[in-house]
Amino acid sequence: MLIGNKAFWIGAVGSAVFLAVFVLLFVDMDTIGNVMNDADYTYVMPSLLFYFLAVWFRTARWKFLLRPLIGKPQKSIYSVVIVGYMANNLIPIRIGEVIRAYYLSLREGCSTSAAFGTVAVERATDVLALLFFLGAAGLMSASGVERAFGDISSNVPGGTLVMVLAALLPFIAVFSVVLLISVSSKQNVNDFLSRILIVLGHKYRKHILAIIDRLLEGLTVVNSISDLIKVLAWSIPVWAAEAAMYYLIAMGFDLGSIFTTELEFLSAILLFTAAANLAGVFPSTAGGWGPFDFFGAASLTALGVQNEIAAGYALTVHVVVWVPPTLVGALLLIWDGTSLSGLLQGAKKSRQSAADQGSTK
Repeated sequence: MLIGNKAFWIGAVGSAVFLAVFVLLFVDMDTIGNVMNDADYTYVMPSLLFYFLAVWFRTARWKFLLRPLIGKPQKSIYSVVIVGYMANNLIPIRIGEVIRAYYLSLREGCSTSAAFGTVAVERATDVLALLFFLGAAGLMSASGVERAFGDISSNVPGGTLVMVLAALLPFIAVFSVVLLISVSSKQNVNDFLSRILIVLGHKYRKHILAIIDRLLEGLTVVNSISDLIKVLAWSIPVWAAEAAMYYLIAMGFDLGSIFTTELEFLSAILLFTAAANLAGVFPSTAGGWGPFDFFGAASLTALGVQNEIAAGYALTVHVVVWVPPTLVGALLLIWDGTSLSGLLQGAKKSRQSAADQGSTK
């Protein structure tokens, strides 16, 4: 419980810092009030269609990953995904991922740890897809590298091409790691981790390895390059649909008029999508408040968008992606006769049970 408290406070401090910097750098109360009043919010409702389309793609991707564990689902997986996002929006340190895995185990009778492993694979491919969007935005000349750094690229051997390739290196690195996992056997991964954990005592090593063993049931569902490519193929439309949502909301703020061409506008939305969502790696409270808003706004101001417009837009997008899954998830739990607190307690007990089983082996 102490670890959980530490993680909560680290997240709270992270959000507080990012929100404070966000307000100091981007928010003038008088100006942002005018920006929010002038925005056209009629684009919000149609944008929600793209949000729930993105959730549909996420569900289809998860079904593909879950095939080795549960085969054909007995109940709706879509509702489990929505409930997981609701939990992430309400509970700090991304506990929603654990709750989603536990909720699935209740409905489908699979291992919570194995289900969580498939969620970890999802997150890895999400990062790959967002890095791909980041690289695509750079290739579409939206990164503002030339404008921001003047003639730096002309002084780099190879020029802009070399700089773009350097920007894509994180994508290449992450892809390589996922690729290695996808072609390794579960036993090889277990043996490797066992050697690393040799520095721990026998009891703790067995305890950790038992949990990892169950987790690897989910992590190793992608056991071939073709499977990895299929999961990545599902991840692109997930984020393309969410980017389409952001695009519609941007029309309400007339962001398109700021850019010279439609291509620049589109690439700016891709950059915002990647920057705001990759910011999830930073510690924050439930819902990612702080990092999402700061990095989303910063990506737009780097392209010449006025501070208050960038801030107002980022906040609006965040509210729109936070409210619907939270409300719909709550309604789905009520319909199912389940409570969020019950799922949270069950997830904790499931995790403790896995730990106890590991220590008795």
